[in-house]
Amino acid sequence: MTAGSVGFRFWGVIAAAAPLILGAGPEPDPNLQAVQIVCGRCHTTKVFLKEPRSWERWNDVFADMTQRGANGTDEQLERVTTYFLENLTLVNVNTSPAEELTGVLGVRYDVADVIIARRQKEPFANLAQLASIPGVDREKLEQRKSRILF
Repeated sequence: MTAGSVGFRFWGVIAAAAPLILGAGPEPDPNLQAVQIVCGRCHTTKVFLKEPRSWERWNDVFADMTQRGANGTDEQLERVTTYFLENLTLVNVNTSPAEELTGVLGVRYDVADVIIARRQKEPFANLAQLASIPGVDREKLEQRKSRILF
């Protein structure tokens, strides 16, 4: 290996790493940023980011944290809600209301209404049945499958 090829490889590595070093790269999630601002004022977000819960349970946590002084702007609180629904909430497709289905499954309300109508006839048993509903994104189901209950 010559000195020139070593230099070229060195600068190639630096060029490839530059976006990471300089902070470029994927845009930060504004919903997660709101969680870190609102919830991170009093404690680290690591205490709950790996703990999916039912939406009812999260609302209990939100009420408790609000009583303890947690606050934020309307936009921050909306973003916190969205983040928790999309990333940390368990949903039972056979019992959860439309609001939870839309947030956790990432579907529109009209699709949630179809899910609710279908489950009244016959409960869902698996992801394949849920994925067969028009408007349900298979990729989102796959990403969120650990939080989808039947």
